[in-house]
Amino acid sequence: MDKIIIRSSVQKISPVVVLGFLAACFFLMPYASVAQQGSESSFQSEYVFPKQEKHVHSSSVVELPNGDLLVCWFEGSGERTANDVAIMGARLKKGQAQWSKPFVMADTPDNPDCNPVLFLDAKNRLHLTWIVVIANRWEASLLKTRISTDYLNDGSPKWDWQDVILLKPGEEFAEALEKGFREMDPPALAWAEYAPQYERMIVEAAKDPVKREVGWMGRIQPLTLQNGRLLMPLYSDGYNVSLVAISDDNGDTWKPSLPIVGRGNIQPALLQKKDGTVVAFMRDNGDAPKRVVLSSSTDNGYTWSVSRKTDIPNPGASVEAIPLTDGNWLMVNNDLENGRHRLAVSLSDDEGASWTWKRYLEYEPKGKGSFSYPTAIQTSDGRVHVTYSHHTSEGKSIKHVSFMSEWVKGLSQGETNAEKLGFPKGKKVLLLHMDDLGMCKEANDAGKFYIENDYILSGAVMMPCEYAVPFVEWAKNVPKADIGVHLTLTSEWKTWRWPPLTDAEKVPGLIDPDGKMWRSVREVVMNASPEEVEMEIRAQIDKMLALGLNPTHIDTHMGTLYGSPEFLKVFLKVAEEYKIPANAIDLSNPKVAAFYSAEGYPVNEEVIGMLGDYNLPHLDNFGSVPKGDTYEEVKNNFYKLVNALDPGLTEIIFHPSFETENMKTITGSWQQRAWEADMFADPEMIRFFEENDIILTTWREVMERFNSK
Repeated sequence: MDKIIIRSSVQKISPVVVLGFLAACFFLMPYASVAQQGSESSFQSEYVFPKQEKHVHSSSVVELPNGDLLVCWFEGSGERTANDVAIMGARLKKGQAQWSKPFVMADTPDNPDCNPVLFLDAKNRLHLTWIVVIANRWEASLLKTRISTDYLNDGSPKWDWQDVILLKPGEEFAEALEKGFREMDPPALAWAEYAPQYERMIVEAAKDPVKREVGWMGRIQPLTLQNGRLLMPLYSDGYNVSLVAISDDNGDTWKPSLPIVGRGNIQPALLQKKDGTVVAFMRDNGDAPKRVVLSSSTDNGYTWSVSRKTDIPNPGASVEAIPLTDGNWLMVNNDLENGRHRLAVSLSDDEGASWTWKRYLEYEPKGKGSFSYPTAIQTSDGRVHVTYSHHTSEGKSIKHVSFMSEWVKGLSQGETNAEKLGFPKGKKVLLLHMDDLGMCKEANDAGKFYIENDYILSGAVMMPCEYAVPFVEWAKNVPKADIGVHLTLTSEWKTWRWPPLTDAEKVPGLIDPDGKMWRSVREVVMNASPEEVEMEIRAQIDKMLALGLNPTHIDTHMGTLYGSPEFLKVFLKVAEEYKIPANAIDLSNPKVAAFYSAEGYPVNEEVIGMLGDYNLPHLDNFGSVPKGDTYEEVKNNFYKLVNALDPGLTEIIFHPSFETENMKTITGSWQQRAWEADMFADPEMIRFFEENDIILTTWREVMERFNSK
């Protein structure tokens, strides 16, 4: 976009210096939500290596004493059934942006090597643990370990020592399982004469010392307790439960805890509370409903409470959780009951009792990608680093992202305008808004469809247009309709055009040589005075009032009223006098102001001051439905836009119109408008709002909340 030169309060600009206009900002803002661009400077991401056909999975990352990062993963033609699978690694040197070429970290000939975990002990020795899959069966796996003191050079660390970690759970293992199953709720699963109880089969298997001692696998990095003890979380696909390997000598020797009893609770992520209690968040491989599973230990990891389901969805995918230096806890997980196509990062300020803030690292439609098995650390500079498996139709890689924890909170660090209106803390509140109602019959029919079926209730009418009156006459008999005035000062289409409502002699600066409104914001800014603008927008509001409909809000077609400080001043003044809210964006947040300034908006102290003094509700954010070459791409781009938003009140505009031959003659963007007439009635879109806990609102509700404060 060209730089925008605006008219100041003391002189007019000439055509030579006007290089752009604001309409593009309002219609071409797709993914670049204000909050995303304002806060993304702390967020970085890249692939550890280019996408490839080989299977790559289950990464682990560690910060080395010199500030470098070391990551590992397993790679091959499959998993447990592919004997070419090896443990690979790569380095990211401190201050650099590109990872080294991958190198081999461990490879047992003719056997799959899987589930590597990296960590440093109190002596700064580097540990690598992983499993060698015997006979291509998870339940026969052996847990191996390597230790290095020479690991800062390029390539793979030089290993000082290697061994198999042999755990010997005793008979108390079976006893604890049996006791725990009795304590579970419900106490037993369904039973029939020809279908033995699940619990009974597990307890019987636990009496076999061979089965007890093999098949224990790692996935998540160990936890160092306040007393220096190491707890290495392990799980068994044979028993479908977890336990903890305990070391009091920095990982030289290990002993088993009692089992963490449950029905499919595996891959624990461990954290320690301030009171010393250790908690385990686990993947759910059990019965419905699929939820993150929780257990706790009050004796430094030896005995564990019977696991219970939380209210956090889990599709049978690994969960990561770590403590942060500021006392908050961070979780990375697939927050769905079915599928790994969405990867969330959440923050808790009450040791996991609730997870107030959430943002998404990945989100694609189901079947379009898999993003899973995250590992997270916080480095000495305070940044959070997450690595995870990134699988799409384009190939597979390990992705690395890093951010400061405040990125997860976004704008919710302070009170958002949504929260000021009484909406819940930390929530994304969307005001989905139909623009260009009244422009043509096709737009009216699409708007009526959305409102009649309770999909979208908010929209605004272009009062100078031929089809404005029929829509207003309909809307005034539909109380639920949330209808405003789409203040119109431009007439952009080639053949489908309109003049101002005000007599031509009174507003000559609003009229082009064809007797219609100017086609571009630039031309309006160059030719019209603030007095002419005010006269026309009052006429448009008054016409709707005269027809018997009280507008719930006013906004600006093509962003024209943001085209100069003088136009904005008129816009806000009229809103306050009529007591009808305008789509006023809160620029008091430096991140928001920086974004709009970069996009060419006239953001200066005068504009910020005017918006700050405006005494009706403010938006935290504003955007439009992104474009795309297909319907699925438009939806996918919209999901990305919403996922990138910070919490707060965001208006997102779109322009629904039914497809007709007439519509095709009006605008070349008819296909996008036709898709937008379908997408918010799409069951997938409705599920998206539900699954993401998005709150939908209207301008009517915004004002009701505002007036009740």
